Amino acid sequence: MKKTISTALLSLALLVPLSPDAIAETNGPTTEQKNEWYQQYEIVIESVNQRHPDGELELAPIYAFRDEDWRPVEEFRKIAEKRSTFQISLTSNEKQAVKEESASEINVRPDITTAYSQSAGRHLCSDTVSVTSESRTKGKWIQKGYTATRIDANQTYEISLGGYYTMDGIVTGHIPTIEFHCGRNGEII
Repeated sequence: MKKTISTALLSLALLVPLSPDAIAETNGPTTEQKNEWYQQYEIVIESVNQRHPDGELELAPIYAFRDEDWRPVEEFRKIAEKRSTFQISLTSNEKQAVKEESASEINVRPDITTAYSQSAGRHLCSDTVSVTSESRTKGKWIQKGYTATRIDANQTYEISLGGYYTMDGIVTGHIPTIEFHCGRNGEII
């Protein structure tokens, strides 16, 4: 008897079509809704950039949006407002260079060589350096380049990274800076 009831209920469930609302809830917004939202997101980005010109927000291409990036327009507007004052915090070996409340952490891995200087009586930063970086948080960081400048009589490298950070369908450009010091015995701190 239980088997007959189970079979009947399963058959009935398969015959009842899901409503369009139920389908949208299980699969996220429809393609049509995504296209409508994307057009409205463009307007939101333009509006936020007019109020906060230093934010320089860009909308990621529609094909780059992940499922979790799609949200109602008012929620997207709030996220865009927060991103207009967004900062990048650089870290290296858990060393914190800058920490802002609304920041994303980018881990910097420098490869700095040092050389002993007879005249200074200590190791100094040489002219060889390379830098890689990656996001330690939810968003995606793409490093486009870096500038490494020796300062403090070649005892310190000041490194500026240029790159783009994408999160929640919003792209921002950044040029954060971090310093690495060459210790007396050649250690990088």
